[in-house]
Amino acid sequence: MTTNNYFPKHLYSLDVLRGVAALVIVLVHWRYFLEVDITSPFRMDAQPFYNVFGVFYNYGWLAVDLFFSLSGFVFYWLYADAIRSKKVSGFSFFVMRFSRLYPLHFATFLFVLIAQVFVRSKTGSVFAFENVDFYHAVLNVFMVNSWLFNNEHSFNGPAWSLSVEALLYILFFLVCLLSRRRYWVGACIAIIGLALIQVASDVGRGVFSFFIGGLTFWLFTKITASKYLKLLAVLFTVIAIFLCYLVYADFKTPFFSDVVGSALEAVIPASQQFRIPGIIFRLSKYSITAVVFPSVILMCALVEAWRGVLGRKISFLGDISYSVYLLHFPLQLVFYSLAVVLEINLEVFYSPYSLLLFLVVLVVLALASYHHFELPMQKIIRQKLAPRPLVRAEGSAISPA
Repeated sequence: MTTNNYFPKHLYSLDVLRGVAALVIVLVHWRYFLEVDITSPFRMDAQPFYNVFGVFYNYGWLAVDLFFSLSGFVFYWLYADAIRSKKVSGFSFFVMRFSRLYPLHFATFLFVLIAQVFVRSKTGSVFAFENVDFYHAVLNVFMVNSWLFNNEHSFNGPAWSLSVEALLYILFFLVCLLSRRRYWVGACIAIIGLALIQVASDVGRGVFSFFIGGLTFWLFTKITASKYLKLLAVLFTVIAIFLCYLVYADFKTPFFSDVVGSALEAVIPASQQFRIPGIIFRLSKYSITAVVFPSVILMCALVEAWRGVLGRKISFLGDISYSVYLLHFPLQLVFYSLAVVLEINLEVFYSPYSLLLFLVVLVVLALASYHHFELPMQKIIRQKLAPRPLVRAEGSAISPA
């Protein structure tokens, strides 16, 4: 564990960032309500509060990549040195992660299975994710539903990222255990992740962003150990805010595709210019995941290291981010089922009030899940599987989460 006068014991700002990212995913998936009725064309800009949240409705799907980067940052912080020094064994690491992720994953899987059977009996089809069958059920139970080049989202669709996370944990543990140059190895693996996106996009996205997050943590340690923390905290704040503004400005008045497209047309032969739209899309995406997101993470971490606690009062958003992420689709199934049973026109989901009601119910449900299901189940599993301390040295910074 790297320590110095400025190194914080907890980064509440990253908890808040994780919570906000989870809520953004809810906005992205709101369209599931509105794409069911094929007789009524989906209207992107008519969604609730689109004037305010339009950039999230359009680009918010990248929030999953932000999750991966945050995981990489936090895991390199909390676990890398402990794994290397063997304070945390492979079994302990497995128990900690399994007890945190699996109970809610399995519970939501079962709920979605039952709810989709009900929806199919009422409507003749399932809601949003079509791959509700035995094969995909087995993949979900073992959390390998996004492995083996499988990008077919199924059951609780957002859980695809948990499958990737599980794979990342294995890779991360091996890197930390077997290599002293874990950051150099991480950089190489991030590059491999870019190539992997072409054949297994889900896994590739996770690998790339997770190890980019790890490299961001490495930069954070170098800055906090230097005498320029205050200066660089201000500098990265300015950079991150400027980059976020560019993303928003491009959403309001697109210019990135025009500028990059013109440059590419000047250097790419006419016979190959059909590839330009795809290149522009990738450059746009990777500029956000490889530059904007790490800058935002670094900004939050550096400012909190410099100024002290930041965002503690709303850091509960981080506590329930996993609950919000996994519960929002099952809750959508409930709302959709009620609309079907009560014969409510699905146009109601264009109303801002429907979104506000959904968010209130979701947050309350997530709080209840975190405190009354996830934490108790986590404690039970750890006591059953590992009655002795999971961390060999006392005073370790290993988080119980």
